[in-house]
Amino acid sequence: MIEIRPISDFNLYHTLNCGQAFRWHEDNGWFYGVVGTSFLRICQKGESLFVESSDESDPIKLQQSLWYYFDLGRDLPRIFDLINKDHYMETSIEACRGMRIMNQDLWECLSSFILSQNSNIPRIKQMIRKISETFGNSVSLNGHVDYTFPTPEMITQSSVDQLAQCGLGYRASYLFNASIAVVEKELDLDWLKNQSYSVAKQELMSLKGIGDKVAACISLFSLGHGEALPIDVWVRKIAERLYLKRKASKRQILEFFHDYFGEHIGYAQQYLFHYARTIGFKELLD
Repeated sequence: MIEIRPISDFNLYHTLNCGQAFRWHEDNGWFYGVVGTSFLRICQKGESLFVESSDESDPIKLQQSLWYYFDLGRDLPRIFDLINKDHYMETSIEACRGMRIMNQDLWECLSSFILSQNSNIPRIKQMIRKISETFGNSVSLNGHVDYTFPTPEMITQSSVDQLAQCGLGYRASYLFNASIAVVEKELDLDWLKNQSYSVAKQELMSLKGIGDKVAACISLFSLGHGEALPIDVWVRKIAERLYLKRKASKRQILEFFHDYFGEHIGYAQQYLFHYARTIGFKELLD
């Protein structure tokens, strides 16, 4: 076991339960999940993270990878200073302080949000777990077994029908075609990581099954584009009922968030989204 400390302005629970990652589950205060090829067990106590891994051959590398994964080096108080402009945001920050937007693996994040369409978090988790069990590799830790997320190459060795049997429905063809695009370099993930938000979003949307919202999610949660704004039913309600006080188009919502919250609209929407979905504002949004 290793200890990562000190960490400030970080809340493991909110970070892993705000709808940006789907591979984690909690058991008795510990979070279990697979990152890359490592099965991890993580617990937070104050300003320390305690971590067990199926691969602890290089503790320094493990610590560095988690520091990046949870984006622990970002100046969160500065972001709060820039986006905390009203009672709604202040309430969201106070309740969820320490929630950070993660730097997830691009392929896994892309695949996860392809599967997220017209679904809910429990079902998304179920689909991802099923395809990982079916096509990934098993990893174990302290008697627990989980599975790595299948690479694009692993997916292309299957078929649309086999993916559909994992409960993916119509999304199976989207995931299969995306894996082919990545393997054949029609979508170069390494190249994509170095592009601007507008270019990355356009490239992502060239894949069938990736629309505006999914492309924004992928850009925000795995490409580091803090200006990305995924607009779902919750964000639309927040914009229309709490701020604009009227019906609005996606463009109008995007323009409002840009003008009002500035460069960190990704963080602004994530705090408002997570608070509204799990804690409060319900009487104002119903």
